[in-house]
Amino acid sequence: MTERRRARLPLRPQWAVSIAGALAVIGFVGYAQWNGSPERVQFTTSVQQVLAAQVVELEQEQEDLRGQIAAAETEVLEFQAASTTSSSALADLNRRLEAARLAAGLTALRGPGAVIEISDSNRVVPEGENPVNFIVLVDDLRDIASALWASGAEALSINGERLVTTSSIYGVGASVLVNTAFLSPPFRIEAIGPEGLLDRFRANPAFVGRVGQRIEVFGLEFAMETVDQLELAAFVGNTRFRWAVPSEEAP
Repeated sequence: MTERRRARLPLRPQWAVSIAGALAVIGFVGYAQWNGSPERVQFTTSVQQVLAAQVVELEQEQEDLRGQIAAAETEVLEFQAASTTSSSALADLNRRLEAARLAAGLTALRGPGAVIEISDSNRVVPEGENPVNFIVLVDDLRDIASALWASGAEALSINGERLVTTSSIYGVGASVLVNTAFLSPPFRIEAIGPEGLLDRFRANPAFVGRVGQRIEVFGLEFAMETVDQLELAAFVGNTRFRWAVPSEEAP
């Protein structure tokens, strides 16, 4: 039998195939990287531009907020200054109002002063004498009040009725009308004033000229003393003016 020889193709080693595949992959990746680099650079540049724009916008917003905060702080300072000024003006107004109320007798007071008590005489009225001479008259109370004011008294009350500029002392029958209260003896006159008030009161013509003589002649009950502390109630009544109005200042 004749032996036939078959023609054989040359065989490629396995490692050669692997190397070829690897080189192909590397080439493809390199090409892709080289071909894609401009797009990556362009994308990166676009992102950076967007971020930069956002940063600029945020910085501007922050600057605007700083301006608003500064303006608000300025307004707060101005308000505080105005509030302080208003508070000072209000406090000054309250002080002036309190002084006016004090002068008008609308505020309760306390302080040193004197107490005077006067009442009807306990003597038997002699035959032929006028009984009115032996009782406390409205003029007696007026003279005592006038003498105390003139001697330096700053506040007066009669049987608890505070005397103010609009107070009146009237005789109504056997009673005395002070403000709107009917009073009867004994009468207690309380006066807040400086040291030596009673000494000046005793020497005052309004007391010596008539009341002092009536006390001595007709025996009206009379006593007085200096006290360290008195408390006078505030005036209770109407202080409104019906016809009197403030005069207008000349232009």
